[in-house]
Parts: sequence; C-alpha cells; structure tokens
Amino acid sequence: MKPLMLHGAVLVVAAGLAYTVWNKDEPVPEKEQAAVDVWSGSQASFSKLSFESKTRKVHLESQKDALGYYYVTTVDKEDAPPADPHAGVPGAPLKAPDAKATKKETTRFVSVKAAETLVKSLAPLKAVRAVGKVEVGRNEEFGLDKPDGTLKVTIDGKEQVLVIGGTTPGGSERYARYQNSGEVFAISGDIAQSLMFGDSRLPEHDLHGFKNEEIAKVRVQKGAKTRELLRVKEKNEGWGDPSSPGKQDETAGNWMSKVTRLRGSDFVEKPSKALRSEDAIVRVEYFDGGKAVGFFELYKLPATPAPGAAPESAKGSDYLVRTEWDRWYVKVPASTAEQIETDLASVLK
Repeated sequence: MKPLMLHGAVLVVAAGLAYTVWNKDEPVPEKEQAAVDVWSGSQASFSKLSFESKTRKVHLESQKDALGYYYVTTVDKEDAPPADPHAGVPGAPLKAPDAKATKKETTRFVSVKAAETLVKSLAPLKAVRAVGKVEVGRNEEFGLDKPDGTLKVTIDGKEQVLVIGGTTPGGSERYARYQNSGEVFAISGDIAQSLMFGDSRLPEHDLHGFKNEEIAKVRVQKGAKTRELLRVKEKNEGWGDPSSPGKQDETAGNWMSKVTRLRGSDFVEKPSKALRSEDAIVRVEYFDGGKAVGFFELYKLPATPAPGAAPESAKGSDYLVRTEWDRWYVKVPASTAEQIETDLASVLK
C-alpha cells in the first residue's frame, strides 16, 4: 500500500510541476491586454490628417455643420504600369518602364461613417501594446526599414507623426514608430488599411444617416405639386395616403423603394452648372414623427466625359443627388434614376 501511495504523491507533484511549466510563459490573451496610450485627443480636437505611401496620398479634413461632423477627403493614387510579361525570359529584349503608362488619379469626396471611425481610433490613439525604442539595426524586424507610409495627424493644433511598418505575427496589427518620442507600438491594422485603401474604404455610399424604418412620413414635391405619404406600419416598404391610414398604395410604395435603394458612387463637388432646389426633378423630405430629419433632391444633367476621355464620348445624362448627409452632390446609377423620374407622375397624381 505504501509504495502505491508514494507513487500517487509523486504523480500529483509531477502533474503540478508540468502545469506550472506549461503556463509559465503563456502570454496574456490579446483581449485581456490593457490598451497603451500613444497620444490623447478627441473627435472635436481633431482637425486633419495626411498619409503618404509610395502609391497613395490621403488628405482628410474635419468639417462641421448643424448635422454634425463630416470629412472632406482627397486621395491621389498612382498605379504602376502592368508588368512586362516577357521580363526574365532568356533572350527577351530589355524593355524600359513606360512612364506614360503609369495611371495617376485624384478623387475628392465626403466621408462620414468610415472617417468618423478612423478619426475616433486616432484621437486618442491607443496601441495594442508598446514595444519600446528599437535600435536602427532591428528596423527590418518591424518593417520600419521600408515603411508602408507616414501618417501625420493634427490634434489641438499639434502634429503627431506615425511611421507605419510591417504586420505583427498573425497579421492583425501593424508596427508603427511614433516619431515624436521614437517609440514603437503595435496598433490596430484597420488604421493602416483605411489609409492605404482610402479611395475605396472612406467614401460615403449611403445617402442618409438614418435608417429607413425610422421614417414615418415623407413629402414628395416637384414644382407646385406636392403629396404626403405615410408609412403603412404593417409593411416596412408600404406607403399610403394620410387620408387612408393603413391602406397601401402599391404605386407609391414601389416608387419609394427605388428611392430608398439608391446608392451614391462618385462625388461631384461642383456640378457643370449651378443647381437650385427648384430645378430638381423631385425633392423628398423625410420626417420622424413631426420632425424633419432629412431630404433628397434628384437632378439631371448632360453626361460629362470620364477623366481623360474625349468630350464626344459622353452620352446620355448624369443623375446627381443631394442630401443632408452627403453634403456634396453625388452621382447615382442612371438606370434607377430614370425609373424614378419616369414614374414620378404616377405618384404625384
């Protein structure tokens, strides 16, 4: 019996030691690690940022109106010419890169939701963890020998500079050197992604900040003709006359569905001619209860050629929309806008 008890005791001690060794160097799960302050700030104290990489330049500036904050963004993009398919083939003639084949493009647009998320992640900036100061000889370990870009953020009039390095093991974060102090941190990878692909990630595509189901009433207007529509509560896409609450008007409902599904594409800061509300194909005002919360104006203009294309290449019409949310005019798909224009007469009966 004694040998058996002795072996049991040894087994318990061995198991305890094994557990201790196993967990000794176990890292604290990332979600349990406390965020590290890099610099302070708030959405209100943020004024602008710029980001520059080999192929992108992003400039984002804060603006504010009665509705809240929005951000005017400029992206300069430079795409290298396609690679020579014969490069590296033995005996193939060497072909110098064609500088003219490099595609350069500048876009300007308004960003609201995506830019707000980015700004709030930068003001204040909280890192996942601090690495500390890194010797020059170790820059390659952190991707800082050939950084992916430099970010400059202005908060309370002071410029903060961050050099974006390589990805951390696992690829969910980025190493970045805070130039003001020389320290290296691991920051959220979403920050770098939003900047490096700013031309696709930052533009606003929604026409309104509110949700469709929050709207109880709309007022549709073209010139002197006006009609109010109430939402049919039993059907989210249903609309009808105030004189017949609960009774759905199929024509009005289908028309409103087309308006609701519209999404913007390219922003137009200054249309080819000045536009007035009274020139709109239609104006729709949105009400949450008795409170006006937004509007929609649809305009039609002769089509403009694509950048660099011949003037005669432009055919048909461009449809522009202006809303309370997008601030600027924004181009919408002509196919849907044409249907909205054509069916309007049956709504304003």
